[in-house]
Amino acid sequence: MAATAVLEEKPLLELVADKVGHVAGPLPDAARRRLNRDLRGVKVVTSHTGITKAIRHLSRGSPFQETFEREGRQVSVADYLEAQYGVRLTNRDMPCVAVGNGTVLLPMELCRVAPRQRLIRLDETQTSEIIKIAAQRPGDRLAAIDHAVNRQAAFPDDPTARAFGLSISSRTVEVGARVLPNPMLAYGSPGRYDPKGGGSWNLRDVRFLNGSSLPSWAVVCFANQRFAAEDLEAARGQHGPTFMAEFVDMLNKCGVATPREFPPVVYPDRNATVYSAVAEAKAKAQAAFGAPASLVLVVLPDTGAALYREVKQASDSMLGLPTQCIVSRKAGIGCPARGRPQYCANVAMKVNAKLGGCNTRLGDVERLPVLGARRPFMILGADVTHPRPGEGGPSIAAVVGSMDATATRYAARVTMQRGGQEIVAELKAMVKSLLLEFYGATRGMRPESLLFYRDGVSESQFQEVYYKEYSALLEACAEMGDAGAEYRPPITFVIVQKRHHTRFFPKSTDQSNRDRSGNVLPGTVVDNDIAHPHDFSFYLNSHSGIQGTSKPAHYSVLVDENKFGADGMQLLTYHLCYLFCRCTRSISVCPPAQYAHLAAFRGRLMLRGEGGSDTASSASGGGGTVEFMSINPRLQKAMFYV
Repeated sequence: MAATAVLEEKPLLELVADKVGHVAGPLPDAARRRLNRDLRGVKVVTSHTGITKAIRHLSRGSPFQETFEREGRQVSVADYLEAQYGVRLTNRDMPCVAVGNGTVLLPMELCRVAPRQRLIRLDETQTSEIIKIAAQRPGDRLAAIDHAVNRQAAFPDDPTARAFGLSISSRTVEVGARVLPNPMLAYGSPGRYDPKGGGSWNLRDVRFLNGSSLPSWAVVCFANQRFAAEDLEAARGQHGPTFMAEFVDMLNKCGVATPREFPPVVYPDRNATVYSAVAEAKAKAQAAFGAPASLVLVVLPDTGAALYREVKQASDSMLGLPTQCIVSRKAGIGCPARGRPQYCANVAMKVNAKLGGCNTRLGDVERLPVLGARRPFMILGADVTHPRPGEGGPSIAAVVGSMDATATRYAARVTMQRGGQEIVAELKAMVKSLLLEFYGATRGMRPESLLFYRDGVSESQFQEVYYKEYSALLEACAEMGDAGAEYRPPITFVIVQKRHHTRFFPKSTDQSNRDRSGNVLPGTVVDNDIAHPHDFSFYLNSHSGIQGTSKPAHYSVLVDENKFGADGMQLLTYHLCYLFCRCTRSISVCPPAQYAHLAAFRGRLMLRGEGGSDTASSASGGGGTVEFMSINPRLQKAMFYV
């Protein structure tokens, strides 16, 4: 069972108005960039010919300005349509859309959005609505599947299946499963913390294991100053404590040493660049606290991607300064606050991780492979993110590696590679760089074992990934060896998959092995019946259900030179899911894979020339090249991507 959002069938000009509002006069550059990004690939039907074509990009001029050669003379698009089809255009401001291979121009007023097109880019409201529609509680989803199989498809009575001697059961498959025990966690206070079996907990009366310090910082506010100033500059407002008072208090309660003096606030004027605003905040922090800025808090007016991209380009690449973005409405800045203590605690977790602190670690590791061995090790995660269908442009690869004995701090390496390529092209160089980083962080030690989680690979690519990426790991290790002494740590290579349609439902008679949402419990593992009959694989549901039906992660172990075995591999993977630094929940995939996923998407924000940036690019139809803004060397050790 699957659900997706589709574009509404309507005149193209109405879709344009939905995206950028009603524009009087020529299209502003910012609106043009957004439309180039959002309309690319959208299919339109023309009113004068009835043909369907996909939009490639916008033209520079209107139909009255764009010309082409016909019978030895230059003719405008508007004049041609009137002469050939008797169509008289009225809109003199909006550009044409280039369709097909980009050489055919169509006026927007003659185009209508074609029906039944999948909507790929969703805004915050659309995402919320599709989740509400698509999310089904486990009992409801199971009933819908049964109805589809037995009533709609009628597989048990299908004549074609019978002709081939096939019989399809009308019942779901019953499989054996077990529930792994949850780990004990260690915080600064309390020293031992039991999150119980529900997969979630909170930070009430809890201090981080290793709190960082925030001696110098500043704020950049892109929200309306009139409404935000009180919450950012005063200790108390009309409705009680302000956001800044509660945030500073929460940082100190959690163990992030922060001055009680409020940070300076920068309110950029309309013509200021994002870079200049963040740079000004950095300078003001130095002046106010007498020390270089450790972090800049950025208040955004909404969840729009364009401003967020510019902030991260300025901080992660140009300035090499960590930034933490918050949305004014969610933080209760300039509006009534709801759930602000929990929001501040969640932001404090991210800030502590970005500044080099450690929120928590696993308490009892003696039973776990690698962590319990008390020898240096490294856990790696890798992922590749690709451009959306129809966009073109490069892919971004990211590899993260643990830098400490608790497997909580991960350095990242991010590179650009050929679009659509799933194999990490520079894996050897990226892993070698992380091994050198580990060597420096541990004062001359090298990992004695490697555990590599690879995200986003389909089953058809297993063999290619094994031959190329496993070999790249071996080569990276070989180049780290001393003269005359080979460095060859044992490697365990694991593929992590989330894109599958397997779902687990507790038996209706079993009330003890389900959570409050009706899903199977966190820690539920299945490694028989539906797992691979010969290879080392298992399904693990490591998280609690919030809404809808939980999707387990599928882990396939291609190489296990560390000899973890099924029990060790499953328990280690599950316990790692409690160490994700952004929330107090066990997550659905192990953190190394999730961190690589986040780092790869942060890398996509570092592309200049893709939609939303100032430079034209082939991805947005401008015909230019895409520039990758590399991560600043100052952030090579930091978890800037969380």
